[in-house]
Amino acid sequence: MFKHIAAIMIAIALVITGCKKTTITPKLFVTIQNEILDSDMQQATKESIVKKYGITLQQYEEYEKQVESDPQLKAEVGKERLNIMKK
Repeated sequence: MFKHIAAIMIAIALVITGCKKTTITPKLFVTIQNEILDSDMQQATKESIVKKYGITLQQYEEYEKQVESDPQLKAEVGKERLNIMKK
């Protein structure tokens, strides 16, 4: 009985940690965007790039729309882009 409960608890923990959603930051967005721009720009390539960072292509594209429409967020992304270029 104890083994069954332990197995269920482990399974639940794995499901919860697997569902953890990564928050996109301006720095992460710029990093991903640079990789995408350096790629062949194919849908499958884009999906594999964003997956490396724990997000979906849809999440990335939604954030990209936010950046385009929010002047403050656009400024933050611009600052991160400059910081990355300085390195």
